[in-house]
Amino acid sequence: APPRNIVVVGGGVQGTSVAYQLCKSSSLPPQSTITILESKAPASAASGKGGGFMARSWGDGSPTQSLHHLAFDMYETLAQELQCESYRKLPVLSVSPGYTNPTKRLQRDNPTLAALIPKWLDGNVGRMSAMGYGDDTAQ
Repeated sequence: APPRNIVVVGGGVQGTSVAYQLCKSSSLPPQSTITILESKAPASAASGKGGGFMARSWGDGSPTQSLHHLAFDMYETLAQELQCESYRKLPVLSVSPGYTNPTKRLQRDNPTLAALIPKWLDGNVGRMSAMGYGDDTAQ
C-alpha cells in the first residue's frame, strides 16, 4: 500500500492518543506521516484543565459508554507502556463553592464521603459528591 498522510485535529489527550495508536498500527504503510494540528499548544484546552482526570463510568448510559470503558482501561496499559510514573488510580471528589453559614458542616460524618474529604478543605462548601472511588477514576 502507498504511504498515507494522516492529519489528526486536536493535540489534547484524545488527539495525541489517536496519533500514537495510528503510529503503532501494523496496518500503517511504511513512510506514512501523521501530523497533529493544534491551534494553541498540546493539552492547552480541556485536557490541560481537568488535571487529567479519567473515569470509566462518566459515559455510562450514553451511546459512547463502551468507548469510555475501553479508553479508561487502555490508559493504564498505555501508562505502563510509556513508563509514565505519574499515572495513578485515585478517588475523585466534586466540591462546589459555597456556604458561609457556620452551621453548614462538611460531611465528614457521612461514611461514603468522609474518606474522600481532604483535611485542608475548610468547610466553606456547597454540594459535595463522590465522582469515583479509585477503582474507576484515575489521573
